Amino acid sequence: ANSAPFSAAPCRPCSDTEVLLAVCTSDFVIRGSIQDVTNEAEEQESVIHVGVNKLYRQKSKVFQLTGESGNWRGQIKTLLECGVRPGDGDFLFTGRMHFGEARLGCAPRFKDFQRMYKEAKDKGLNPCEIGPD
Repeated sequence: ANSAPFSAAPCRPCSDTEVLLAVCTSDFVIRGSIQDVTNEAEEQESVIHVGVNKLYRQKSKVFQLTGESGNWRGQIKTLLECGVRPGDGDFLFTGRMHFGEARLGCAPRFKDFQRMYKEAKDKGLNPCEIGPD
């Protein structure tokens, strides 16, 4: 009985390969920071309020310009059990659309993503180009 419960899988960090593939295949790919996290106990979900620094891709208008500030913002949902909290620094958020909601996929720290991307690029192993700077 030493195997992790199946439900833990979505919360584990993605491998480098998974992150690089997520960049190619996700419905949205953004660089941003966590402004706030709202926990919805009844739905067993957390809503991550994201401030967007760079929008690489979005298939539907989840992330929108807000107000006079001219900042892009949006919400991404994930499982409550993943225990997401507001934290410092930038992340690369990837994920998919599900019934009109953005669901979190891989979300490495941005500096980790830059390292992965550069290493893969140096080896000619990048599944797609995104220009991570």
